Amino acid sequence: MRISTLAAVMAAALLLTACVTPYARKGWTGGYTDEKIDENHYRVRFDGNGHTSSDRVWYLWLYRCAELTKEKGYTHFTVRKPGEPLASGPAAGPGAYERQPAAHADAGQEPPRLVKTKGGGAPIFIYSPGYTVTTWHNDAVVALFREPLPEAVLLLNAQAVLDQLGPYVQSDGKAAPLARDEVLRNAATLVRPERGYTFGGEL
Repeated sequence: MRISTLAAVMAAALLLTACVTPYARKGWTGGYTDEKIDENHYRVRFDGNGHTSSDRVWYLWLYRCAELTKEKGYTHFTVRKPGEPLASGPAAGPGAYERQPAAHADAGQEPPRLVKTKGGGAPIFIYSPGYTVTTWHNDAVVALFREPLPEAVLLLNAQAVLDQLGPYVQSDGKAAPLARDEVLRNAATLVRPERGYTFGGEL
């Protein structure tokens, strides 16, 4: 009974590690976390496992930033690197979001192990070296905004992000997303004193 239970646990663990990270709160295979800093600042992080690509981590992280913005009653958001002062001024300009945190990688080394060979008679164990597992993460402080929006600050429209990435997230990656830059351009909002709102593509 003990052996069969152990085998079942190991099989379940292998199944989990073979799956890409879903869009959900962080669990065994990764996911998102959000930590409140103050009323309109949250730290949002998305961790992928070794089967999850950099692009997938980035899309799911950005989707969570937009979703959190709407959940808290706001309409727009910006992102800053963790540790950057919250009062350090507005985003630098139209190209700022192309420079915002991309997914970063961690490389962990799986330890070497002994593998039992198949066959009759006494079991024989052979040495199997470990291998490198790369995992991707996105981590940023999200600042939330609503009307009246600040002038000359590059913002992302949360609903525009949700609309663009919703099919990708809801289909668990089966629906192809737009390119990263296109998502950002389509969601970008800049309030200019002389022109009012300017939306993506015109920046």
